[in-house]
Amino acid sequence: MTAADRARREHVRLLAADLFADGMSPPAVADGLRVSRKSAYSWHQTWESGGRDALRSAGPASRCRLDDDQLGRLVPCDMIVSLRRALVSVTFRGNAARSVAVAQGNRCW
Repeated sequence: MTAADRARREHVRLLAADLFADGMSPPAVADGLRVSRKSAYSWHQTWESGGRDALRSAGPASRCRLDDDQLGRLVPCDMIVSLRRALVSVTFRGNAARSVAVAQGNRCW
C-alpha cells in the first residue's frame, strides 16, 4: 500500500473517531463513511480503548524481504490457476461435475 493510500485510510478512521466522539453509533458511521460495519465496530473498539490517536496509521506493515532475484522468480497467480485447471481436467475426467466445480475455483492454493 502506498503512503497516499495509508493517509487516505487514516483520514477515514480519524473521521470515524470524530463521529464516535459526537455519539454516533458504529452502524451509522459505517453507512455515513461507506465502510463495512465490521471495520466501524473494530475502529469503535480501538477508539474506546485508546482514543483518537489509536486510530492513526502505524506506517507500513512491513517491507518486502525478497531481493530482486527472488521477486523475479515468483509465479503469477493466474498462471498457477491455469496450471491447476489443466491438472484438474486431466485428473477428474471420469467425474465431469467435480472437474467443472474444481476448475472454476479461482484460488491460488
